[in-house]
Amino acid sequence: MANSPPEMFVKGIVAGWLIAALVWMLPSAEGTEIFVITLITYLIALGGFTHVVAGSAEALYLWLTGHESLARVVFGFFVPTLAGNLAGGTLMFAVLSYAQVREEIDER
Repeated sequence: MANSPPEMFVKGIVAGWLIAALVWMLPSAEGTEIFVITLITYLIALGGFTHVVAGSAEALYLWLTGHESLARVVFGFFVPTLAGNLAGGTLMFAVLSYAQVREEIDER
């Protein structure tokens, strides 16, 4: 909650992209899934990036204990972080995935 909503959004983009990359890499991890999951989640924590699922417990705890208002939790954390995660996890990853197969699609 120390970040402003725009910072939550930008940091959420990176976290969303990393989680999408994680999901994309897991099928080929074959026996190293735990290592890949640990590495990606560690990178998210190390970079101080925001993820709506990972941060929800902390944000709700702050609201339930009276340290943050519900409006600040919703509009200062949930909304910008979710929007950033969606932007990073879908938009950016879709563009990168499309760039990878663009030539194959254009040949049809």
